[in-house]
Amino acid sequence: MPASRYTARSMSQTVTPPPGPPQTDSERHKWYVMAVIALGTIGAVILSTSFNVAVPALMQHFHVGNDEVQLAVTTFMVTSTIAMLPTPWLIQRFGLRASFLGAVALLTVSSLAGSFSPSFNLLLLARSVQGICAGILYPLGTFAVMSLFPPSRQGRASGLLGFSIVLAPAVSPALGGVIIDHYGWEAVFYISIPFCLIALFGGWRHMPVHDAARHQDFDWSGMLLLSTMTLAFLGTITHFQGSGEGDLLLYGELLLAIGTLAGFLYHAKHSPRALVGIEIFRRPTLVMGLAISSIYGFGIYGSTYLIPLYLQTIMGLSATHAGAILVPGGIGLALSLPLAGWLADRTSPRFVVLGGLIMLALSFAGMALVAARGAYDFFIELTLLGRVGSGLIIASLNQAAMQGLHGPLLAQSAMFIGYVRQLGGVLGVAAVAVYIAWRSIELGGSSMESHAHVFAEAFLISTVIFSLAAFTAWRMRPNRDNDTAV
Repeated sequence: MPASRYTARSMSQTVTPPPGPPQTDSERHKWYVMAVIALGTIGAVILSTSFNVAVPALMQHFHVGNDEVQLAVTTFMVTSTIAMLPTPWLIQRFGLRASFLGAVALLTVSSLAGSFSPSFNLLLLARSVQGICAGILYPLGTFAVMSLFPPSRQGRASGLLGFSIVLAPAVSPALGGVIIDHYGWEAVFYISIPFCLIALFGGWRHMPVHDAARHQDFDWSGMLLLSTMTLAFLGTITHFQGSGEGDLLLYGELLLAIGTLAGFLYHAKHSPRALVGIEIFRRPTLVMGLAISSIYGFGIYGSTYLIPLYLQTIMGLSATHAGAILVPGGIGLALSLPLAGWLADRTSPRFVVLGGLIMLALSFAGMALVAARGAYDFFIELTLLGRVGSGLIIASLNQAAMQGLHGPLLAQSAMFIGYVRQLGGVLGVAAVAVYIAWRSIELGGSSMESHAHVFAEAFLISTVIFSLAAFTAWRMRPNRDNDTAV
C-alpha cells in the first residue's frame, strides 16, 4: 500500500488549529499515527511484563537457576535503557516512519527467534535484541505527541497513548500465564507478534514519509560515555553491600560513573554533533522535568517492586492474593490517564504533575504507617490513590517539560526524559532490594516485626522521594523561550 503523503516536515512544526470546526482529515490522520505507534509500543511493553511468569518453565526446560533466568529480565531492562540514546539520531537521519518500522520489524524477528532458541544463551541474545527494539520504540510516542499535536491537544494525546500502553502490563501477566500453561514457555515470545504485525501494516500505510534524509555521523563518544555511566551507577548500587575487595569495586564503579557523567557533560558542551546537546541543560523547565522524571522513575519502579514483596514476605499472602490487592490500582491508573490528559489541556500541566506527586507521597506515607503496625489494611485504597497519581504524572509531565520545543531539540528531549526515567527505574529496583537486605542485617532481628519495620522505613523513604519531586514540580515555570526552541 502506498505510504501517506503526510510528510515528516509537518511533524517538526506545531500549528494551532482554528477553533470551532470538527477535526479535518489531517487531524484524524494524526490520531491514526498515534494508534499505530501505541500498538508497536504495546508489543514491546508486553514482552517486558509477561516474561516473569515464564521463569519457572524456563528454569525447568533449560536446566538453569533463578539467577540465570533473572539475568534475562535485567538484560532487557538495561539494553532498553541504553538503546533509547540513539533514537534522536535515528529520527533525524531516517525519519520517524523508518525508525518505527525498523524497530517493530526487528522486534518481530527477535520474538520468533527467541521462541525457537535451542539454548539459554541464544534466548538471552534474543532478549537483548528485544530490549534494544523496545528502547528505540519507547521515546517515539512522546516525540509524535509533541510534534504532531498543538499544545491544546497534547495532554489528551498523551493520556490516550498512556492508557493503551498501561493496559498491556495490566493484562499481560495473566494472559502470559494462560498461554504458557497451554503452549509452553515459547508462547511468551508470541504474545507481542499480533500487535507488531498490525503496527507494521498500519505504519506502512499511515505513517509520514521522511522527506529529506540528512546524513550526520553518529555520536559514538557520547553513546559510550552514557552507556558506561548507566552500567557503572547500576554496579555501584548492586555492590553497595560489598566488603573487602567489594569495597574497592564499589568505589571504582562510583568514580567511573561520576567521571563518565562529567565527561559526557563536557562532550555535550563542545561537540556540535553530541547525542544530547548542552542546550537541553540550559533550559530550567526542561532540567526540572528531567529531575522529576528520574526521581519519579526511581520511586515508582522501586515501590512497584516493594509493595508485592511486603504483601507476600511479611503478610504471608499468596501471589494471587497480593496481585488481587494491586488490581484496583492498575484499573485506576488506566482510567485516570484520559482524565489527566484532559486536565493538562485545560490547566497548567505542571499543576497536574504536582497533584499526582502529592497523591503518591500521601499514598506511601499511609503505607509506612500501616506497615509500622505490621498490617496491610487500606492497602487497596492507598495503592489506588498512588496509581491515580501516577496517571496524572504520565499524561502531563512530558507536556510540562517540553511544551514549545520542536526539531532536533524535541527529539533529544523526548529521548532523554524517557532515558532518565528508565535509568531511575533500574536504579530504584536495585536500591530497594539492597536497602531491604542491608537494613534487615543491621537490625539483626528475624522476627516479622523487625522485617515489617524495615519495609515501613522503605515506604517512608519513597514518601520523601516523591515529596522532593513535588517540590521540584512546584518550582517549574513555563518555557519563556519557546520561539527559539528549534
